[in-house]
Amino acid sequence: MFASLFALISGLPSMKLNLAALFPLLLLSTTLLFSSACLKDKTATSGTTSGETAADAVTREPNEQTAQTPITEEELEILRANFYRVNFDFNSAELGETAREVLAANAEILMRHNDVTVQIEGHSDHWGSDVYNLALGQRRADSVSRYLTNYGVPAAQLKVISYGEERPMVAEGNRSSEAPNRRAEFLVVTGATAAASSY
Repeated sequence: MFASLFALISGLPSMKLNLAALFPLLLLSTTLLFSSACLKDKTATSGTTSGETAADAVTREPNEQTAQTPITEEELEILRANFYRVNFDFNSAELGETAREVLAANAEILMRHNDVTVQIEGHSDHWGSDVYNLALGQRRADSVSRYLTNYGVPAAQLKVISYGEERPMVAEGNRSSEAPNRRAEFLVVTGATAAASSY
């Protein structure tokens, strides 16, 4: 801009240079140049608060969205009632279609309440040795945990344990009658406090 002004002035050799006449023109040029620089700066930082960059605003927003108030005892009781157990076929740790549907619902609850931790308890019927059934219960709990983490639940919200055949829901009987014992249950924990019972 100043180069253009100089070229204009130097192109008029026959005219007497009048500094008083040039002063308003120089003042106008300086003002336009300053305004242009301010406009660029404002465009780069639009949408942010004073002293922060656009990147700061982006990184701050998700933290505000995921911030949650601590869960109340009343909410915790409702939450405990909404977790459902998962059943397994005889001698299996594979998740069936119904089990996956139940776990998807449980995962949604956990993802809405990131201050809640659950203990996944694997169980078995009495068929087989104690050692084998303890390992089978562990495989069942691990299978549930793996599904939930693949769904998007943070691993920090999950703990796994196996009770094998130690905590049956129904008394020993035949393979069909003991089907409820082949399960994984959820014990809801918040902070260091465990729920009184599992669901």
